[in-house]
Amino acid sequence: MRMTKTNATLGIALAMLALSGCKREATGQVAAVVNGDEITLQEVNAEIGTTELPKNVDRKAIQSAALQRIIDRRLAAGAARDDGIDKDPQYLARQRRVDEMLLIEMLGQKLQKAQRMPDAATIDKYMADHPERFAQRVIYSADRIQFAMPADPQTLQPLKDDHSMDAVAKRLTSMGIKFQRGGGGLDSATLPPQFLARLKALPPGEPFLVPENGIVTVAALTGSQPAPLTGADARPKASMMMRNEELGKQLQDRVKAKRDAAKIEYQQGFAPPAKPGAPAKP
Repeated sequence: MRMTKTNATLGIALAMLALSGCKREATGQVAAVVNGDEITLQEVNAEIGTTELPKNVDRKAIQSAALQRIIDRRLAAGAARDDGIDKDPQYLARQRRVDEMLLIEMLGQKLQKAQRMPDAATIDKYMADHPERFAQRVIYSADRIQFAMPADPQTLQPLKDDHSMDAVAKRLTSMGIKFQRGGGGLDSATLPPQFLARLKALPPGEPFLVPENGIVTVAALTGSQPAPLTGADARPKASMMMRNEELGKQLQDRVKAKRDAAKIEYQQGFAPPAKPGAPAKP
């Protein structure tokens, strides 16, 4: 079958388009091409960040320096791929975590952009409802001991009988648990209300225990200093606190909805403990 002139012309045009698509050039929105891999102006600007540069700074020089950092990073990453690190299970697990954290961060940014700024009356009411964060804010000093959570947390039960930090230190030493001891501070503006109420109810010098992320903190208050937050500095911080709390609630609601709709299967021993009053699963 003879090829018509129109078909031939179309075939040549498609072939040329395919060839041009294979060759990537540093032009337009592409700042550089490294071994066929494009680096865009968007990536360069992201490298610089959102910090506003002074007017007298040569922006092209800043962009050029940022581009070189990206190129060096891209080449170093290529060297890692040459060694097969991109196939390592530890890398894949960490990459997934980084991707998830970035997605969550950008979801938070999206939700925050949709938030309305609270008006003056709402801010005033928030400040009045949370005096410990503003007019009655206090900075507490504390003696603090920290150590890694033991494999069996029940081994820490004897600590409830120790009523001084020296007694806690002695107990941990006798149990063979290594710890670090030093001073620290607690800001009433950042403490959850329930925790702050518990803190105030403790006798002077009485240790309290806080397990978090595999680390156990035992601390006792040693003093306090009023640090009221009022005037012009208070309103912007109150507004930020309100928006952060609303953002946290929105994220929790989204996660709850996803969890309720999700099918989650646990290996034996990995399921979370049942909540009191929850029906037993078959």
